[in-house]
Amino acid sequence: MKKAIPTEMYNKDGSLEMIQYHDEEGKFIIQAVWDENDEQTAENRAEFRKWAGRWLKQNGWGVTT
Repeated sequence: MKKAIPTEMYNKDGSLEMIQYHDEEGKFIIQAVWDENDEQTAENRAEFRKWAGRWLKQNGWGVTT
């Protein structure tokens, strides 16, 4: 299984804006963008990470942390 490496991107206020995923060679795969209408809570962030990870797994990627 191919490996996807996540990088979380935050704005100056500390709010999660997106997660970018690259393969082990550093090639860009996809970015998951936070819906600015969603509240920035620990629970919502955890669900967002799970959602993005599920998409990657459904498309043949294993996510490393």
